[in-house]
Amino acid sequence: MPLPNDYNAAEHLQDTIKRVYNGEVREWFADVIGEQLDLSTPRASLKTACTHQEADSTDMTVSRQLLFDMVIKQTFKTVSGGSERDLNYTILRKTKPILKLYFLEDHIDTDPDYRQVEGVIGVRLMGQTSTTLSKTEAIAYGNKVKTLFGTGKGFSWKKGKEMCSYSDWAKGYQLQLLVRNETEGKRIVEQVLDIQGHSPDWEFLNMSVNSEPSQAFPTIPPRETILGKSHKLSRRRPISEVFFQHASIKLAGLPKPVYIYDRSGRIPDALVHR
Repeated sequence: MPLPNDYNAAEHLQDTIKRVYNGEVREWFADVIGEQLDLSTPRASLKTACTHQEADSTDMTVSRQLLFDMVIKQTFKTVSGGSERDLNYTILRKTKPILKLYFLEDHIDTDPDYRQVEGVIGVRLMGQTSTTLSKTEAIAYGNKVKTLFGTGKGFSWKKGKEMCSYSDWAKGYQLQLLVRNETEGKRIVEQVLDIQGHSPDWEFLNMSVNSEPSQAFPTIPPRETILGKSHKLSRRRPISEVFFQHASIKLAGLPKPVYIYDRSGRIPDALVHR
């Protein structure tokens, strides 16, 4: 088929990069909470820097790709003291299945001016690959999640303005949890690790608290005039209680996740139901 008359090579290249390359960026930074780009954590900031934007120039696009290439290939390993073994391990980790837990705020508690608050927690199953994980094992994970997160209204997560991170890469954990305090962060970490029968090692936990949270993350965000109309800006780190809804496993080679447990009743093909 010949190229259309209005074909623009530069636009076609940019569109292809946005579709293919940004998918790789999202996969690599799957542990970063939420879809919106932000600078709230080092990993989130790095994801923002690597993500291709619609308005990017060719130079900016190439710069983002070079940065992402350095992130993956550990180009800075000579500075950090890394090795080829570290590089191989990092790439190997990227291919491991990702188990995700999805949380949602109750409709009755949602501010009518805003959308429901969501929460996603992801962990990598380091003892599995997309070819070794069996359906029986996936069902077992689903039943384990059901036991730990599916009772009553679903396991609750009290979201707040403090960032709780738990990083144990060898076991597949790079958790970033917005919570109200350290106690809540530890409670969630313990529950998540219990899916694989792991016990937390609290030397891997860190808390990040903004010195002026009410100003940095106001409960009621300011308004801005856009195209002559006043609009509320999106909330950042809203205080809310979200409840567990469903769990899935993303396997390399499959276009869609495998839903291993559904408490909400909205996913008929889930392997395990409430």
